[in-house]
Amino acid sequence: MSQPEFDQHAASYDRVLAESMPDGLNESGYFAEYKVALVAARLKATPPARILDFGCGAGRSLPYLAQYFPEAELWGYDVSTESLKFAAQRVPQAHLFTDWQDLGAVRFDAIIAANVFHHIPWPERPTALQQCRQFLAATGQMFLFEHNPYNPLTRWVFEHCPFDAEARMMNLRTALALVQQAGFSEVSHGYTLFFPRPLAFLRGLEPCLKFLPLGAQYYVQMAK
Repeated sequence: MSQPEFDQHAASYDRVLAESMPDGLNESGYFAEYKVALVAARLKATPPARILDFGCGAGRSLPYLAQYFPEAELWGYDVSTESLKFAAQRVPQAHLFTDWQDLGAVRFDAIIAANVFHHIPWPERPTALQQCRQFLAATGQMFLFEHNPYNPLTRWVFEHCPFDAEARMMNLRTALALVQQAGFSEVSHGYTLFFPRPLAFLRGLEPCLKFLPLGAQYYVQMAK
């Protein structure tokens, strides 16, 4: 979506997202938190001092970033100025921006892009990822989360969500190629979200299943 379209959906984003999910899958808070929890677990040895939520939208991930990284300086980037108004209400201490030129010498120890790149047109994705790499600290890490197009439930939700009408999912292989094209070194990757809410008691097994292309989403961890 373009900036005006994101602006249009800013106030209703959470409600429309919840309405797009079947009752058994409607855990939007869990979906937002698990990504941050995964990042926190993988960066436990070297907690980041400055974190960027790339494509933060209305700020659904920012409260969880504040919870899991209480000592970190939080930043959020998005093309939608209206969405950033809601993000600012959620986490007032976050630094929010729409123009990379405003950053100056600021660099990030961790960058998270949570289900953002499927909204970016294919030709613009390498440039967007290279932009992130430019503002990543020399020892920083970036985490890319995306929908798994091979998961039938994910595809059903994707096809019924108004926000994704013009979006295009990419599989893990394509994401890994994009990471390499942008100049990153891939650190780790895996599939996640194997068990919907009725099977939540099995979620402890998910780390053992990360190489099975059946999870609802996947992640790629990368270094500069």
